[in-house]
Amino acid sequence: MQESGAKELIERIVYTASLVTHPEEVNALLDPVRLATAHLRDGQGSLSGTDRQKLLATQRQLEEYLITRERLRSFTPETLRIQIEQHMRGDANRKSRLQVVGVVVVAIALAAIAASLPGLSSAQQRGLVFGATAFSLITVGAAWLFLTALSSFKSELRRAFIVICAGVTVLGLSLLGQPIMEVFSLRQYPIVSLLYSVPIFIAAILFHVGDTLYVRLVGVKNIWTSAWPIIIAGLPLTIVTFFVPHLPTREPPFIFHLVALIWLWMLLTPIASAIILRMALRQVPELYKPPVRHLFQAMFPIIAVVAYQYALRIIAGPYMEGLVAYILFGLVTVMGMALLRAGYTFNKISRY
Repeated sequence: MQESGAKELIERIVYTASLVTHPEEVNALLDPVRLATAHLRDGQGSLSGTDRQKLLATQRQLEEYLITRERLRSFTPETLRIQIEQHMRGDANRKSRLQVVGVVVVAIALAAIAASLPGLSSAQQRGLVFGATAFSLITVGAAWLFLTALSSFKSELRRAFIVICAGVTVLGLSLLGQPIMEVFSLRQYPIVSLLYSVPIFIAAILFHVGDTLYVRLVGVKNIWTSAWPIIIAGLPLTIVTFFVPHLPTREPPFIFHLVALIWLWMLLTPIASAIILRMALRQVPELYKPPVRHLFQAMFPIIAVVAYQYALRIIAGPYMEGLVAYILFGLVTVMGMALLRAGYTFNKISRY
């Protein structure tokens, strides 16, 4: 067997083995690969027919394992063959990259259309509408990237990420409330602050529930995957929120404090998600580390956005103008891009 052909076959086997989420279960199957690699490294330009047959048998055994016993990924003989061939040609990630570009282009185009609506009377309003619409659609696009990859995974993992996708989608759609409030000048009505924050709170709960389902699936099961840490931290902070001095607002005290408490409890969920995703990162198989790492990293801009909103709420109520608004939109843009990166990485491993 020629050296180039031997190396290609070994590369095919190594790649197929990398698709296994628990590599220790197929480690013994790779002994012929180690032996063949040692022969090539020692200067033998080719492998014997017996060595080649052993390598081909190893490839068949790995494929059979992935089709019948793989725990998280879902393969058929046809989809596995296509995925291996795509990898060997070097074009496995092209579709995922094109999807990301499509999301960004569509978000910017629709944001530009929204910013050109005749009801906007100033450059500041148009800028805020453009930014809010763009980062809203980018966030929805991140959910779409997660969603389009789910068919490649087993039902348990699929359920967890469907809940995550629901949370990200509700978050993205809720953020469209910002340009709607600008276009129709709704910020003057106190009830609008409550109506805007409730769906984002629901999105935060869905996101955290999905993260919890996922980390439990990969083996993280402790008090942090329950609601108790959030409750224990939230109760004293609820009391503190009522006594923090704030600027006079036009909102009734009930609505002012209720919205502040919603943002407080909303802040605790991404903090809890960051903790459990960090735990999952230590246990998750190597193949899944990049998407979990990026999902974990996305928690930090989410925390920054919600903390900013919470601090702003308890200090100044519904105030959202000038530099204050632009800082928020900058943070939310970073959040949207972080979620988009996490969605892209998860989408990419479905084709890896």
